[in-house]
Amino acid sequence: MAGKRMGRGMLGALALSTAATLAVAGCSGSGSSSSGSSGTAARDGALVVADDSQPLSGLDPIMAQAFNAKRMVAQFYEGLLALDTDTTTLKPAVAESWKQVSPTEYEFTLRKGVTFHDGTPVKASDVVFSLKRIVDPKTHSPYVSLYSFKDVKAVGEDKVTITLKAPQASLLHLLAQPWSAGIVSEQWTKSKSENERKTQENGTGPYKLAAYQEGSLIKTVKFAGYWDKPKPGFDAIDYRLIPDESTRVQALQSGSVDMTQVKLPKNVEALKRRGINVGPTHNVGSYWLGMNATQGPLANEKVRKAVSVGIDRQQLIKIGSQGVGELAGVVPPADPLGAAATADFPNYTYNQAEAKKLLAESGAKDVKLTMALQSEIPQILPTAQLMKQQLSQIGIELEIKQLPFGQLVGNLLSGKWNADMIQLTAALNADASQYLALWFAKGIPSTKINDPKLWQMMSDAVTKAKDDAERKRMYAEINRYVAERVYMVVPYASPIAYDAWGPKIKKFDADPSGTRIFLKNS
Repeated sequence: MAGKRMGRGMLGALALSTAATLAVAGCSGSGSSSSGSSGTAARDGALVVADDSQPLSGLDPIMAQAFNAKRMVAQFYEGLLALDTDTTTLKPAVAESWKQVSPTEYEFTLRKGVTFHDGTPVKASDVVFSLKRIVDPKTHSPYVSLYSFKDVKAVGEDKVTITLKAPQASLLHLLAQPWSAGIVSEQWTKSKSENERKTQENGTGPYKLAAYQEGSLIKTVKFAGYWDKPKPGFDAIDYRLIPDESTRVQALQSGSVDMTQVKLPKNVEALKRRGINVGPTHNVGSYWLGMNATQGPLANEKVRKAVSVGIDRQQLIKIGSQGVGELAGVVPPADPLGAAATADFPNYTYNQAEAKKLLAESGAKDVKLTMALQSEIPQILPTAQLMKQQLSQIGIELEIKQLPFGQLVGNLLSGKWNADMIQLTAALNADASQYLALWFAKGIPSTKINDPKLWQMMSDAVTKAKDDAERKRMYAEINRYVAERVYMVVPYASPIAYDAWGPKIKKFDADPSGTRIFLKNS
């Protein structure tokens, strides 16, 4: 079917291969070891944005796995396609059109006049290089398992075909992500080292990099050669590092910065009372607790069930999310294919007596568990501490280990968890299959389950669903299945961040991913 616009699941039946070293793309890690400026530097006519951290994984789009990296990459790079402001409808970007030739073949026609920031034109060979680079095992991209390419080739100066090993429902939405499918210059990329690509860029996006001051400032300027004229709206944007949220809030209130993100609901309310614009609530941040169901105490299903019924989710929502969260499963409620969990989900009802009974039936003695979580996000710690208190009341001792995001993710992806549970927070993914792939994909080190039925359910949701409605139903069944076997405990989902902006920004569409992907429209 020829494509100018197309909804996320109206693509026919499609394929899994969403296995994933991956969707750390789907988690909202952020953090910085450096302290930043106070946000009072001169504006120089630029829009000033205060961020809590700089890109941990750098500016190379296929390596941008953390939230803070994706929100910068979104300003520099573009995919063949893009998402409209409803974040579900596809529209052209580097490709001006596309068509599905068969269930496993797509043809893309490149837009004329698109250039990289160094002035060189985008060629079909650059697109082929960009996509093949994602799946090249030498690049170690966290997105490698999301694709099932059989071949990618140029069939003319302005045409590229993608042939898949099997149908893949997630393909077009993956190609709309500036991170996992950003188009790069083959010549430029090959001329730069891995370290150079972390602090340099050469994309086709609305802004280009002017200066990268680690631990302090990232300066960008409008790309005069941008194809989507008259965008972008601002001539320059300065991203200033201000790790402390209260300092960022004060800077926004005083007008010394024009935009920031806040994570604490109390700060959201304070900004609203001051008449400052705050974006909508999107409960995409599922508080994931991945369980090592193959080793240690949690290999015992009754111990896992005891953990799940031994925590009071309503109390965790009230305190941990400051009352803004809701019950959730692996696929977050705010995802277009997600849905909120309900109180009748298996093992979701708080019951201390049942938890103690399950522990006794398990035969496990003196159960001690370790939970690893990210050290750079202080607001996730109260939930963990409250769970520790709740579990102590049923006879389970919980040790909380805080690790830097890079180390935590490294442990997860290597399979060497060094913990019984790993906590990550979901962020909006291009496709719902990505959330599951991170934790449960067959045959990758991060997976700590052995369940052929779940693997088949995951595959069916990508390859056999006829439309979005059927996929949504299938992911609801998967959420329930995971809860029944307690492969993961999810206390709640809540917003990962709220965009907030001052009067200098006349128009801004905040999106659920929180990456400011639509800032070019302002």
